[in-house]
Amino acid sequence: MDQIVSRAKKFIADKDTLTLWMNNLLVLYAFLLPISQSIKAKVFIAIFILFILRGDIKKYIKEALSNKVIVAFVYFFLIYLFGLFWSENIKEGLIWIKSIKYGLYLIVFYAFIDGRYIKKVLTAFIMGMLLSELISYGMILGILPWKLDIGRFHFYAAPSSIDPSPFLNHIHYGVALSFVVILLAQQIYLSKKSIFIKILMSIFVFTASANIFVTGGRTGYVTFVLLLSTLAIFYLRKWAIVAFLFIGLVLGTAYNQSPVVKLKVEQTLTSVEKLLNNKPNFNTSIGIRAGMYYYGWQAVKNDLILGVGTGDSMSEIYKQSPKNWAGRAQPHEHNQFFSTFVKLGFVGLLLFLNIFYQIFKYKQEDKELRFIMIFVTLTVAFGILTTQFNMRFFMPLWVVMLTITLISKERRTIVQTIDDKKVWIQIAIACFLFGIYNLYSKSS
Repeated sequence: MDQIVSRAKKFIADKDTLTLWMNNLLVLYAFLLPISQSIKAKVFIAIFILFILRGDIKKYIKEALSNKVIVAFVYFFLIYLFGLFWSENIKEGLIWIKSIKYGLYLIVFYAFIDGRYIKKVLTAFIMGMLLSELISYGMILGILPWKLDIGRFHFYAAPSSIDPSPFLNHIHYGVALSFVVILLAQQIYLSKKSIFIKILMSIFVFTASANIFVTGGRTGYVTFVLLLSTLAIFYLRKWAIVAFLFIGLVLGTAYNQSPVVKLKVEQTLTSVEKLLNNKPNFNTSIGIRAGMYYYGWQAVKNDLILGVGTGDSMSEIYKQSPKNWAGRAQPHEHNQFFSTFVKLGFVGLLLFLNIFYQIFKYKQEDKELRFIMIFVTLTVAFGILTTQFNMRFFMPLWVVMLTITLISKERRTIVQTIDDKKVWIQIAIACFLFGIYNLYSKSS
């Protein structure tokens, strides 16, 4: 026992080792982003404990707050917090603050990220997405069950037989796949990797693109088209025609071969047609979203500067809507930008848009990191046009990718030499231990 205590004290006293392990756990956090929200939360707690144990907290926070992108996230969090002062529903407001708080993780992550971990974090996230995709295809092909429980242990469950997204909500899954396609496309086009590796990445691009269109998330379809179009116009240029042909081929094949895509397209067209009648129908899938904007405007038009309060937006929208409106069963406004406007008015919306402004004007000299920074921001921006930060994926994804793109590849926070093989073994062991702990904690 004394030996264990002695080793623990030595570990805590070694700030360099603490920093190394924070970086290791960030890699694990990135891997878990598309897989397990509960294990991911436990990993962050471990990171935060190590952050506290390392000490010099004031110094690291001050350094983080010298970054304008991080400060923009802090302002965004604070306006949500201050919005409680003019809210009647404090409980609901605290729920929304909890979903925004992930932006503050950037302070902690920025304080320890080492430039040598940039590729490790990216690789871990892509591997997490690859695992999700393999399980998704396993379900589609009948190799794996749609729900996997072994005894009292739950591993995953797809929402339905037409929605093979094992871990994430189909909206998040489709958007995440779109982002992975962009990451891999960049690597194929710009990297100096071997032909064999590029062939493997190309296969992943095609399978990931197809996987987007066998799920029920229209947001994923739209994000895929917008991201690839942006890539073609602003980055590929001379290959833009090829990129647009690829987009057209994927969309045409998806519509003709995927019953889910065809159903979603037809539902959308029908909803729009009913919405454009002399008597707009706000009870269809698209109509509900249109109704949110219409009744939301009615709710906020008298409070344009500061909004109706962090916790009161939906209750105020319900007051403006008829009792038979289907949207009254919805938990949120299905658009983070509009939700922020209704809750916190133009002040809140401008502080939210300031995050995007600070990112787009940020001086990142490394073209690869700049590319990732811009495209993860566009991915989140497109994704939250039809959903919000309430399901613990978009904001953590954004924060993790910004963490590795706000720094230079030469940044060193770890003094010791890093043995990549040893590091990956440490991360694998940590993943196993956190997974076992999570399984037992959830089943007990």
